[in-house]
Amino acid sequence: MRMRYRNISILLSVVLCLLSSCQKEEKAFVPQSFDDLKGHTVCVLEGSIQQDYAMAHVKQGDVNFVFFPGATDCMLAVNQGKADVFFGADLYAYNEAFHRQNLKICHLTPECGGPIAFGVKKENMMLAGDMDAFEDSLNQCGQLKEIVSRWFNPDNTDFHDCVKIAPTEGKVSGKDKVLKVGIAGVKPPAEVMIDNKWTGCEIELLQMYAKSRGMQLKIDVYDFDNLIPAVQSGKIDIVASTLAINPERQKKVTFIKPYNAVSAAFIIPDPEKQNSMSTWDKLKQSAYYSLVAEDRWQLLAGGLWTTIIIAFFSLLLGAILGGGVCWMRMNNRKPLVVTGKLYISIMRNMPMLVFLMLMFYVFLAKSGLPTILVAIIAFGMNSAAYICEIYRTGIEGVDKGQTEAGLALGFSPVQTFFYIIAPQAVHKALPVFKNETVTLLKGTSIVGYISIIDLTKASDLIRSASFEAFFPLLIISVAYFILAWLFTTVIDVLVKRI
Repeated sequence: MRMRYRNISILLSVVLCLLSSCQKEEKAFVPQSFDDLKGHTVCVLEGSIQQDYAMAHVKQGDVNFVFFPGATDCMLAVNQGKADVFFGADLYAYNEAFHRQNLKICHLTPECGGPIAFGVKKENMMLAGDMDAFEDSLNQCGQLKEIVSRWFNPDNTDFHDCVKIAPTEGKVSGKDKVLKVGIAGVKPPAEVMIDNKWTGCEIELLQMYAKSRGMQLKIDVYDFDNLIPAVQSGKIDIVASTLAINPERQKKVTFIKPYNAVSAAFIIPDPEKQNSMSTWDKLKQSAYYSLVAEDRWQLLAGGLWTTIIIAFFSLLLGAILGGGVCWMRMNNRKPLVVTGKLYISIMRNMPMLVFLMLMFYVFLAKSGLPTILVAIIAFGMNSAAYICEIYRTGIEGVDKGQTEAGLALGFSPVQTFFYIIAPQAVHKALPVFKNETVTLLKGTSIVGYISIIDLTKASDLIRSASFEAFFPLLIISVAYFILAWLFTTVIDVLVKRI
């Protein structure tokens, strides 16, 4: 019996070996044209010329397109198998982190590319002409060619070797004239972050121009598709970030003379580079490039403080405005009641991101207020609509007999409210107020859309520099959890003491 089972197992093993040997080895997907992309998933950067080109040259339905706001997300999607190809600029390979993620360029499409240059507002022809003259002077003395060849070198593995002008923090001080530049984060070799300060080919050129004109350079970070709206609204003077010239963009901004050119590329996983690191080694590497390298923990610490500032003062402003709206909402005068209801309806039914963008680009665009103050005002106004209803619920939860008793004892209506009604209403409202606090705190994660480097935006910058997804996201998740816990703990203590 045992011999029979042994013979059967041997026979099955032989059959399985034969079947496996007959199977054809699956070839790695290496596209060489758009026809090869049929039936595959391709990711592109939102607002890029590669997106426009791909949508115009690929039949709908042949390719599954996925869109990401950042190039880092595109490359991580390819690295993790969520997409087969990233159709983007060839400049992304000018980064040591690109090769560390085992990616490669398999095909170039020069026809989708072209010259890259700085862009300025259409009406600002004086700045455009002055920058053109400055670039001509650099070109005549050969300095422009030296700068471009130094930074745009495929063999670059450490951008520290390219730095000749000290990096800038992107902040300004004093009353000197300011040159405001918008970039889309880390985009080597044009924009590189070293020791949490900005440098790179474009930053160096802009530093030289600003210094020659006695100006300070201020760098703001936007999502790529928000750069042109930012310069059109006057938030920035210059658009950088390897902006390729195409007819659509020429209708919206005036381009300076091109300083270099870019091609598009198919970026895929490199089958010849297999990551043999253990899980523990991968975690240590991710932690190192997310926190230790270039002192990136300082960027997270600064973002954490910014998040706390915005959340705290937005909550304070919302509590004050909410009191005013609550007063209108509970007033006997119909116009005030209607105004209060209308305000609450607008704030509740408008997405917070849309309202934040309207405040930044439209309503407060020319106010000259610091961007962080614009965020506080926007979040405070939105939060007031919810806090108002919390107040009203708390006040209406107090028995009306309490008011009558206060008036009968000789208190005025105001005294009755503040000495008798308000303490009881606050005790009822604080537990609900706790939920609004947490909601507001988490909602501040969108302020990166208006160039504020908060906790979430700091994580995005680290991811774009290191191509590490796990640790930056883990860190900010823990940070938001701790902040929410601290805020709610303070409120719980207040509830117990009242």
